[in-house]
Amino acid sequence: MPIAAGLDDSDANRVAVALARAGVEATKEVDPGTEGKWRVDVARDDAPHAIAVLRDEELPRSRSPGVLDAIGKGSLVPSEAAEHAQLIAGMAGDLERSIEAVDGVLCARVHLSIPAPNPLRDVVPARGTASVLLEHRGSTPPLSVDSVQRLIAGGIAGLAPADVAVVMVSRPAPPASGDNPMAHVGPIAVARASMRKLQAALAVLVAVVALLSGATLVLYGRLTRLRVEALSRERHEGPAQ
Repeated sequence: MPIAAGLDDSDANRVAVALARAGVEATKEVDPGTEGKWRVDVARDDAPHAIAVLRDEELPRSRSPGVLDAIGKGSLVPSEAAEHAQLIAGMAGDLERSIEAVDGVLCARVHLSIPAPNPLRDVVPARGTASVLLEHRGSTPPLSVDSVQRLIAGGIAGLAPADVAVVMVSRPAPPASGDNPMAHVGPIAVARASMRKLQAALAVLVAVVALLSGATLVLYGRLTRLRVEALSRERHEGPAQ
């Protein structure tokens, strides 16, 4: 059953990888309901566990508008202030995407305070600033504060790394074994991702054993009949000799 739909390729991959790490077997397929999008399916029995995994990982992630999404929206003839605000929002969205693409980053929020240029005033524009809230999994952040500052400053003209404030928030790493990664096939404990393969292998094994047992019984029956016929023949031939 679909556990997440209408996803971009990168989001679908991220969901599938998170489920695989938690021991949930998932498949990535083209979403028939949305053109150019993907969905991730899991077995119905695994759906509750998969939902819990995606909730803990905050997947799929909400998306802020990029530059191309932000420009041109709003009023028919937007003001310069509106255009500037849309441009800043789009730049922040693009930077968030870049940070969230790093493995281990759960969520990133970029806030930019960039004064709008005024060509009619011959004054030095005020310095821009930025702040970043980065949530990551585990105690060690996947990016250093310096790396985040250089990334943000490199994406905004005139912004210095020292003007970028970075706040890191750590989320507890899931246990290596996952929430409930093991399933039981009879007395055998196996990872959920391998449960169906084991079930199929056991079914084939049972079928082979049944086939061999049937063949053995048939062979035993034939041998018994041949033995009876041989004994009967010996009895009949004995007096004649």
